[in-house]
Amino acid sequence: MKEHKRIERLMLFSQVAKELNFSRAAESMGISRGHLSEQIKYLERELGTTLLNRSTRQVSLTSAGKQVLACMDTIKSTLSTLERDISHEKNALEGELKITAPLLFAHRFLNDICADFNQHNPEVTFNLNTSYQSHDLNKDDFDIAFRATSNPPLDMVARPVLSYQHIIVTSPTYIEAKGQPQALDELHEHQCITGEHQNSWHFADSKVMVNGWIRQNDNFSILQQVLAGRGIARLPNYFVDKEIENNNLVALFSELPVNNHQIYGINPPKIQQSARLRAFLDYARQCLAQYK
Repeated sequence: MKEHKRIERLMLFSQVAKELNFSRAAESMGISRGHLSEQIKYLERELGTTLLNRSTRQVSLTSAGKQVLACMDTIKSTLSTLERDISHEKNALEGELKITAPLLFAHRFLNDICADFNQHNPEVTFNLNTSYQSHDLNKDDFDIAFRATSNPPLDMVARPVLSYQHIIVTSPTYIEAKGQPQALDELHEHQCITGEHQNSWHFADSKVMVNGWIRQNDNFSILQQVLAGRGIARLPNYFVDKEIENNNLVALFSELPVNNHQIYGINPPKIQQSARLRAFLDYARQCLAQYK
């Protein structure tokens, strides 16, 4: 509190030094002349020197007063520069956006979204971290996280950006060689390629036990195994939609009800977001809204 009060008194002094008149200075700041005079005297006692020569007719600066005023002018200039920089930071479409996102989501959508946004706003650059690690946004220096979750953190601003489902797929080559399962309980007779420690696939109102010749912790590798005709897999629909459109994969049991999942855009709460973050979030949501 002591340092805070000293800074306040220095600001009061700089106004008196500018006006060289206690009454005008007090009026401009909306305080009483008596309070202003008392604060300047207190400041002089703190600094151990006289800052103002006072007479019944005029006020003038001492040598020490001129020195203090020069320092306060520098401080005010620095504060003005800081305010301009902060205002520019909030309003300018430039600078770096630090993003963390799941690898599959980045591969399917985010890489293109960032590239397109940069084409329209070349002064905005990106630092993109793709992993499944759930970073603490209160500690780690990210502007936004895209995160697949059913429980977005309550201390963050969370906006849904993409709804998706897991679907079961295989290749025409596999169907030709092994046949196509017609019911869920037939899956245990097939080569189901799963993630590590996964022995069942869940649906909206059921689950089925599965097994196969290999388990992998990488969905890209699982997809390559399926495309090569080596089995059946359960993957996010947005990850395999293009392969289905190109007839490289076949969706199985598409008539069965499935659970919906959500990817959120999550960022720390701020009084006012930077313009680049606001603009990018709006653009990302527009792009993802087109995906059905």
